[in-house]
Amino acid sequence: MIFIVFADIEAAREKEAYLSVAEISKLPNVKGVYLTFGGHDFVVIHEAPDLASAVQTAVKIRNIPGVTDTETIICMDIHEVFG
Repeated sequence: MIFIVFADIEAAREKEAYLSVAEISKLPNVKGVYLTFGGHDFVVIHEAPDLASAVQTAVKIRNIPGVTDTETIICMDIHEVFG
């Protein structure tokens, strides 16, 4: 399963949060971490075998000092859904 976590960062703690996010990119299930411009500050794309594993990664992201909000999207392969 693929999961996308959008996250927002407190402006006063931006540098600290981005350095912590760089550590998240080293987790084995994380496929990419990207800075974004628009509605969110960064996005983490990760793969997990189940929802429980995905929640563990999302909690690590939420616990980063300076992260103020997250939104997790669950992605499904269209071929698996519709054949």
